[in-house]
Amino acid sequence: MAANGVEDDTQITCRFITKLPQEFRVPGMSVAVPSSITRLGLSKMVNHLLDMDPVKPFDFLINGELVRQSLKKFLLAKTISAETVLDIEYVFAVEPPTPKQQHPHDDWCAVHVNVIRHALCCMPLGRIGVATRGDNILSGCYDGVLRSWKDAEETSSTRLHSGPIKAVAVLPEQQGPLVLTAGQDHTVQLVHVSALDDTASTTEAATTLAVYRDHTDAVASVAPSPEGSLFVSSSWDSSLRVWSTAAAEPEAARTAGAKRRKGDAGEAAPSAALEQRCRQELSGHSQCASSVAWPSTDTIVSGSWDHSVRRWDAETAVNVDTFNGSKAVYCVAAALQGSELVAFGGAERALHVWDPRMPIGQETLYSSHTDWISAVAWHPTSEHHVATASYDKSVKLWDLRTAVPLHTLQGHTDKVLCVSWAGGKLVSGGADCTVRSYNVVV
Repeated sequence: MAANGVEDDTQITCRFITKLPQEFRVPGMSVAVPSSITRLGLSKMVNHLLDMDPVKPFDFLINGELVRQSLKKFLLAKTISAETVLDIEYVFAVEPPTPKQQHPHDDWCAVHVNVIRHALCCMPLGRIGVATRGDNILSGCYDGVLRSWKDAEETSSTRLHSGPIKAVAVLPEQQGPLVLTAGQDHTVQLVHVSALDDTASTTEAATTLAVYRDHTDAVASVAPSPEGSLFVSSSWDSSLRVWSTAAAEPEAARTAGAKRRKGDAGEAAPSAALEQRCRQELSGHSQCASSVAWPSTDTIVSGSWDHSVRRWDAETAVNVDTFNGSKAVYCVAAALQGSELVAFGGAERALHVWDPRMPIGQETLYSSHTDWISAVAWHPTSEHHVATASYDKSVKLWDLRTAVPLHTLQGHTDKVLCVSWAGGKLVSGGADCTVRSYNVVV
């Protein structure tokens, strides 16, 4: 007899369970299935039991892990006995993303994204940034111009920085149509973008409300707090700095708009903007602080070329946890508020998921990319789903309950530098000067 009592012709007694709504729950009975059955066969069986029309694809979990091989191989790999009743949980499968739109740009596109309130990611070289809200996509490019897009059409463009834009983040919706842009010119700008204002009668160029100075080198990443009243920036000067968005007042927007100069790309006048200084500095990194996220009111997460990922107390600026790796970290993303998990990637080519509650060195690795991971984005409503972008020209969609990526998205013809979730879309940008979006149902 094979190990764990699993022979090729073994019948395994299992019980299908689910957390799906009542109409998708099979009768609570045990059934016998062949050990050679795969998830496709299991999906056909559940569809039959539910009398589904049309059929829906399902995925299956055993002890919280997605099944990606036959039951026989899974049970042998996990040393699970085939002689007990096996509880198999089923969930809706994530179907392959479908390409939706392509937005050509004049220069490289690298996404540092915050969809309303979720974590940012950053690039090793930080060429440009893209942010999303609703159906709107904002892209910041190497030419210093912030552009807004909707339905594949460019709706506005404004030259904001004297050099490349390295990161873009949208403030929480309750703060209004406000965006943060970070530049190689050592500054962060708070910008009013009328394209994000559903009540605006016209789409005008963006208006700079405030300019934040204190960094002594290029700003690599920026992330607003969950409430949007503060934000944190990270820089090639190795520091993190916390700032206030108090300049985000309607009167400031009107005044700045009245004084705005318009050039070829609708230039925003620096003289119309307030000058702001940082409230707090977070020191600890010894090299470029490449990425930052602000997942919850009291926690900031950062990654650095010094091989470390750090968690900070946002109130006291104290470094409370540190993960020290073996290679440079280029991007970080934090899970939903209430979770401690941090995903990060970089020169090591593997996606890391770190749980600070576990002993150091027990992070989970997900390997599939063949080159540097340039960006990572946690799904805004799912604790299990993460997207990564890589220099290998691909975007990968992961379910953290299995080591194998769910899907690999091709299409970019050069390095992919950024990725972000935007509602039911996944948005990526790259060195091929395009921003691509895909329909994804999670």
